[in-house]
Amino acid sequence: MTYNLPALGGLAVGRSTGFGHDEIPEAERQARAEADLLHRVASAYRRLGYVVHQGVVLGGIQVDLVIEKGPKKTPVEISGEAGSGQIDKLRRDLLRLVALRGRDAWIDTPVIIVTGFATPVTAHWARHQTEVRIIRLDELEADADAQATSSPDFTTLSAEDLERQRAQARLVEREALIARLRAHDADAGLLTPADYEDLCKQVFGFLFDPSLFGFESQTSTSDGANRYDFICRIGTDRAFWNSLKSDFRTRAILFECKNYTDPITADQIYSTERYLFSSALRTVCFLIARKGGDDSCQRAAQGAMRESGKLILVISNLDLIEMLEFGDDIDSAENHLDVLIWRFIISLPR
Repeated sequence: MTYNLPALGGLAVGRSTGFGHDEIPEAERQARAEADLLHRVASAYRRLGYVVHQGVVLGGIQVDLVIEKGPKKTPVEISGEAGSGQIDKLRRDLLRLVALRGRDAWIDTPVIIVTGFATPVTAHWARHQTEVRIIRLDELEADADAQATSSPDFTTLSAEDLERQRAQARLVEREALIARLRAHDADAGLLTPADYEDLCKQVFGFLFDPSLFGFESQTSTSDGANRYDFICRIGTDRAFWNSLKSDFRTRAILFECKNYTDPITADQIYSTERYLFSSALRTVCFLIARKGGDDSCQRAAQGAMRESGKLILVISNLDLIEMLEFGDDIDSAENHLDVLIWRFIISLPR
């Protein structure tokens, strides 16, 4: 959830701590405003007869709410950003939610709740896109007030409780991902290639969303000749990913997942390299292999970097586990990737 506080001028900010409004630390004001927004949206959907789940992780991606009515389960994101950046934020949220499509966790079209003031450009885009439903908070609340006969009784979460709930959901998801990776590291036969691809995508979404977003699976090139496992876009909110974009002139990261019993060889580098093109601003691949790569794999990846500037970074299950074990310290997970890239670069032969 991201928003611009000036657009939320009429909101209550929750319990008093003895500070005046201007004296409350910025982080605490943001957390209170976020909790209040979440409460308003959850309350409106409950009045409309939905079961509302908060602090949910779907496919490795944390969403603000999942609402449920009958067989339909729908992810809901809340966006309050106003001004010229609103449409970019909404597009990023759209791509994050659409990446969940096809999972059993939900059936209905995802929803984005807008709390800020829509610019003309944003309003035009919202009317003509069909991937998600974009609903204004005031219209949702008016609809809930008109339909509800009484307000259901439920406990309002404070900002602190909301953070604990989200942290607990992420802890459960993290431990589940680690357990699956450890079991697969011990026995490659536990997962099909498609299952392994899905697991890897969930791990990267869990670790780096929203810096990495818009994951698309089983993508083919326009001529149909090449097919890679999945690809994602790179955001601009973190220095590490900004550096990766500029250093290697890429707008996306391509992922290949190799569910092999043994370390992969140079052949897998050669087959992957043909998917990368500097002219298409697609020069980086994270090649995930259960047991990593052998020496010939390393030499082939170095050749691709030296001759054409393509980065093919080989990542093992143990690397994924180590990044997950850092907890929610995103700096450490990014630093782990940075160290892998640095060691790869400094080992390049002439």
